[in-house]
Amino acid sequence: MFKLILIKNDGERSYDITPIVGAITWDSNLSLMAAMEFELIWNDTRFFPSNPCDLGDVVILLKDEEEVHRGVIVTESRTGRETIKYTVYDYAWYLGKSKSVYQFNRIPASQAITKILNDFGMLIGEIPPMNTIIDEIYLEKSPAEIIDDIYKRHERATGKRYNVEMRQGKIYFEEMQELIIKGTFKLADNIPPEDVLSNPLGADRTRSIEEMKNRVKILVERDESNKDQAKYEVVAAAQNEELIMKYGLLEDVFKIDVEDIAKAREVARILLERLARIQETNTLKLMGDTAFKAGRLLDVEEPVTGMSGRFMILSVKHRLESQIHTMEVELVLPEEVK
Repeated sequence: MFKLILIKNDGERSYDITPIVGAITWDSNLSLMAAMEFELIWNDTRFFPSNPCDLGDVVILLKDEEEVHRGVIVTESRTGRETIKYTVYDYAWYLGKSKSVYQFNRIPASQAITKILNDFGMLIGEIPPMNTIIDEIYLEKSPAEIIDDIYKRHERATGKRYNVEMRQGKIYFEEMQELIIKGTFKLADNIPPEDVLSNPLGADRTRSIEEMKNRVKILVERDESNKDQAKYEVVAAAQNEELIMKYGLLEDVFKIDVEDIAKAREVARILLERLARIQETNTLKLMGDTAFKAGRLLDVEEPVTGMSGRFMILSVKHRLESQIHTMEVELVLPEEVK
C-alpha cells in the first residue's frame, strides 16, 4: 500500500496525508532532477480536515514502508474549492535554480563534481572515479548545468555512460550497467503477481533516421601561437560505408583536448557505434511497478507495433489514483542514449 507523508519545514511535525490525497504522479528520467505532483482533496466545510501542506515542506512517498520519492513542495495551485495541486521537486532542484561561478584548474571530473555538491549542501550517495581532467571556467551557470557538462565530458572521453538519480535524499552517479528489470503488479493482496508486459494498456512505436550520423570526425585545437598551423586538425575519423550507401552521408564532428589525442581513434569508434543506427523511440502504458526507473533495461516483445528486443528506459511517468498504480514508459535502444 502507498502512503504519502508530509514533514513540516521545521522538522518537528509530520502527517500521514494519504486519506486526503487524490491522484499522485512522479517521474524518473536521465537528468539530475525528478518531480512529483499530487492533488489534495479540500473544502471549507466545518468538519473537513485542515490542510497541513505549505511551501517548503518535505513530502515522502512510500510503498509498503519503502521510500519511492522524496522532495520539497515548491508550487501550490488553487482554483476555488477544487482540489489543491502541489508540485514537489527532489533536492537536485536547488542545483538548477541557483547561479554560480567555478574555475577548475586541471582537476579530475569526480573531484570537481564533489566540490560543487559539497558547496551546495547536497548529500552524496556515490560518485565513482572520473579521471577526465577539467580545466575550465564556468560563469553564470547553474550548478546543475556545470555538473552536467563535467560528467558528459568524461562520458565522451571514456565511452562510459552514467545514470544520475536521487535516492533517500542522496545523489548517486552510477555507471550504467546491464541492469535488466522485470515488472510485476498485483490488483489485490490475495492474488499472485502478474508480469506488467503480459497485457499492455497501450503501445506506440517510432523509427527514424533523422538523428543518424554515419561518419564521425574527431578534432583537436592546436596551439594558436603557431600562425602557420591550422587552428583545428582532424586526428581521427570513422564511418559506416553500408549506411552511407543506403541513407546518404550524415556527418558529425567532435572536439577533444590535445592530451587525449591517443584516445581519438577509440573515441571515434565509440561515437560512430552509438550514432550510426536507426533511432527507435517506443512508449508503453503498463500497470505500475516502482522498480521502473530511467537507465534500466527491459526486454520487450509487443506484436501489435512490432516492438521487439532489449530497450533502455529513457523516462517513466508513474500515476497513482485510489491505490491503482499505472505508468507510461518511454523506451529507446541502449545505444541511442548520448
